[in-house]
Amino acid sequence: LQAEKERIERENRQRRVRIMGLDGAYVQGWGKKRAVLVAVDMGEGKPVAVGHVDEHDAEAVRRWLDSLVQSLGVKVVVTDDLKTYRVVTKALGVKHQLCQFHVRWWIGRACVNLREKIPKEWEWVIDRAQAILKELPEDGAKQLFELWLQLPARRQRGEKYTPLDELRNLLIRMSESWGRYTAFVGDADIPWTNNRTEQVIGRMKMRARTVRRYKSWEGMAAVLLLSGTNLT
Repeated sequence: LQAEKERIERENRQRRVRIMGLDGAYVQGWGKKRAVLVAVDMGEGKPVAVGHVDEHDAEAVRRWLDSLVQSLGVKVVVTDDLKTYRVVTKALGVKHQLCQFHVRWWIGRACVNLREKIPKEWEWVIDRAQAILKELPEDGAKQLFELWLQLPARRQRGEKYTPLDELRNLLIRMSESWGRYTAFVGDADIPWTNNRTEQVIGRMKMRARTVRRYKSWEGMAAVLLLSGTNLT
C-alpha cells in the first residue's frame, strides 16, 4: 500500500491541475476521529493529495494548500461555503467557486426562516433575492446591493437585532460573494458544484468502514488515497 501510494504521489507531482476541488472529512483512526483534507483534480475526478489538516484551521489549510497551488499550477479552487476557504483562497490569490448546491441550500433555509419573521411588506425583497440567485445575472452583485440599500437603516448600537437586520446581512453577504457564486459562468471547465470531491470522499469513507482501525497517519493516508483513486 505504501509503495502504491508513493507511486501515485510521484505521478501527482507531475500533474498540472488548473481546477482543484477541496473538502474536509473526519475518519476514525488511532483512538478517535481524525481531521482529513482532500484535494481533487476536478478534470479527472481523482485525489491529488490527502492531508492531516482540520478544514476549520485557516492557517493550517493555507500552508497545506499553498504548496499544492504552487506545484500543480492551480488557478481555481471549488469548495463549500465554509469561511475558512474564502479566507484562504483570497490569501493565495486563486479564483474561488462556491458549490452552488451548498449556496442555494443555506440561502434557501435562511429565506424560509426570514419569511416567518419579517413584515409582510418586505417579502418581495426575499423573492427578488432568490430570483437573482436563480438567474445568476452578470450584475447580480449590484442588484443585491441595491436591494440592501432599500431596506430600513440597520439598528443603532444597543438596539435589538431585528429580522430586517438579518435580511440586510444576508443581502450584503450575497452581494460581496457574488464572484464566488459565478466563477463558473463563462468557463465551461469550472464545475458549479463540488460533487466530484464529495464522490471521492464518499469512496474513502466507504473503504474506511471496512477497515478495523488505522494505527497511524501513514496507513490512513495510503488507504484513503488509494480508495479515493478507486483502486482496491
